[in-house]
Amino acid sequence: MKSLNKFLILSFFIFSAEAQSETLGELITNKVEKIQKGNIGLIDSYNKRIIEIDNIGKVVWETKFPKEFKKAYWGGGADIEYLYNSDTFLIGVPRKGFFEINRKGEILNSCKTKFISHDIDKLDDGSFIFVNGWDEKGKKEPILSKISNNCEILMSKSEDFFKMKKEDLQPRYAKDRANLHANAVRILKDKTIMVSVRNYDQVVIIKNNKIIKRFKKAWGVHDPTNVYKENGKSFFYYLNRGRPQSINKRSFDDVEAKPKKIWSSTGGRKSAWTPLRTLEKLKNGNWLITGSQKIGQVTSDGELVWELYFPEFRHQKDKNKEKTYIYKVTFITK
Repeated sequence: MKSLNKFLILSFFIFSAEAQSETLGELITNKVEKIQKGNIGLIDSYNKRIIEIDNIGKVVWETKFPKEFKKAYWGGGADIEYLYNSDTFLIGVPRKGFFEINRKGEILNSCKTKFISHDIDKLDDGSFIFVNGWDEKGKKEPILSKISNNCEILMSKSEDFFKMKKEDLQPRYAKDRANLHANAVRILKDKTIMVSVRNYDQVVIIKNNKIIKRFKKAWGVHDPTNVYKENGKSFFYYLNRGRPQSINKRSFDDVEAKPKKIWSSTGGRKSAWTPLRTLEKLKNGNWLITGSQKIGQVTSDGELVWELYFPEFRHQKDKNKEKTYIYKVTFITK
């Protein structure tokens, strides 16, 4: 019996060591003096968990999906945001709802709605704002919504509000099942609202319940950023989904100004870097970016200084559903 107990104890420690040393990524590029130190939060949809990894791809924390969200369309644009003030994670679950979860796996906020996908943010007053990228044509479903922490709808906008013109529709999305395919929302410093509309290649700015700016010809736009002052002028950045896909810089003051490419991905449509989705500015000025199987940091002058590859993840276009692919990630600094 003693020998059996020793075997069980030894087996437990071996299993624990293996679980604690799980490594998912392969470090490809690491220019230590130029990177922003920190960890990455991401969604492992196949294993139904939220994980935090360090900068060499080692899993340092995880929690399982809440049971009420396990069966969901996780491959349809799930969002993850790290909330620094509370050390919690905000998760947008496509066509299902959202939840805020702490390190103990406890749910702090949760609402059910089928009109959500791609992006959600928590506001200072405790409310939430999110988009629905899967607005079905002809149904005038909510595209932009604001909801209280007790799930009361505070604001809702459908396609009529955006007043899109047919001539602005990107031809390749003419047969898309979604109408606008809004994929990001952001509250700017002056409380205006920024929304990206992929199918029309536009970034729209909303103030006092009106659209006050339209930035057109933002090809396949994803994840536009806050507005930043640079040498007295205002700029924002976004991911351009042309060929090659790229980080673009654009004047916020002049809607007609042409964008400038900061960095372009390499490889074709099945590259580990495609499609680009996350674009998050880090404290040292680097940009956090993602493809289907890679996460990286790009400097403000366009140098890729950190690159983590996930060999066991799939490319988004692959049909093997028994593997995770990267949709979006979030940066974590302590």
